[in-house]
Amino acid sequence: MKNLFLNLILNAAQAMGGRGRIDLAVASIDGHCRVNVRDHGPGIPLEVRDRIFEPFFTTRDEGTGLGLAIARKVVEAHGGEISAGSTDEGGAVIGVRLPLY
Repeated sequence: MKNLFLNLILNAAQAMGGRGRIDLAVASIDGHCRVNVRDHGPGIPLEVRDRIFEPFFTTRDEGTGLGLAIARKVVEAHGGEISAGSTDEGGAVIGVRLPLY
């Protein structure tokens, strides 16, 4: 879990070029823990949003395309779900939903 959230936070920082604010929100909803990692960067273009969790898909010149693919596997291995979106104000939000045991 530590590596999962570290990866999501690093991705958010890279999306903003190392400048800006990253917001984390945690809530307990219907027997699940919901964690949202939100950056204030350019957001995720709609045309790539469905692909960002695919292995080896990257939009960065130096990216491997494995970070979010591994994040998805970790979340799914714990019985959870991960999603991606953009906010109306700009920026991206990655949502992680994990069951509470």
